[in-house]
Amino acid sequence: MSDERDLVRRCLAREERAYRELIRRYQTPVVNLAWRITGNPEDAAEVGQETFIRVLRSLHTYDPERPLKTWLFKIAANLALDAIRRRKRRPVSIQDLFDEDEGPPLDPVEPGPGPAELHESRQSAGRFDELVREMPEHYQAILFLRYREDLAYEEIAEALGIPLGTVKVRLHRAHEILRRKLTARGAKP
Repeated sequence: MSDERDLVRRCLAREERAYRELIRRYQTPVVNLAWRITGNPEDAAEVGQETFIRVLRSLHTYDPERPLKTWLFKIAANLALDAIRRRKRRPVSIQDLFDEDEGPPLDPVEPGPGPAELHESRQSAGRFDELVREMPEHYQAILFLRYREDLAYEEIAEALGIPLGTVKVRLHRAHEILRRKLTARGAKP
C-alpha cells in the first residue's frame, strides 16, 4: 500500500518513470478486465488506453487510503461497459463475424498446467464467457470482476460504484440465471 502511495506521489510530481511504472504494473490486469467484459480485443485495448489517460488526468482525485487497483478497475469497468453500449448501436461488419482472435496477447508469468488440462480449462472458461455474454451488462461486469479478477464483494462495489447489497443481489441473480441456462442446455450446474 505504501508502495502504491509512493508511486502515486511520484506520478503527481510528473515523474515520467513513475508513469511508465504505473502502466507497466497495471496494464495487463486492466486490459484483461476490459477484454473479459467486452469480449473484444480491439475494444479491450482501447479501453486500456483510455483508462490510463483518465487515470493520469484525474490522479489528483485518487484517495490513497483505498487500493489503487480497485480505483483503476472502476474506471476500466465503466469504460468497458460504455464500449459494450456503443457496440450495440454499431452495425456488425462481415469481417467481425469471421475474426477469431483469442484476445490481447499475454505474457506467461510461470509454467502452468499441461496441454490437456489447459485445453479443458480454456473450453470451460470459453463456455463460461459465452454464457456470461448472453446476460445483461450489469451481471457481466459483476461476474467477471468476481470470478476472473477474484475481487471481494466490497471491491466490486467500489469498482462499479454501487452499494454492497446490490453486488450481492446481482451476483445471486446472476448465479440463478447461469444455473437456468446450464439446465436448459442439459449441463449440470
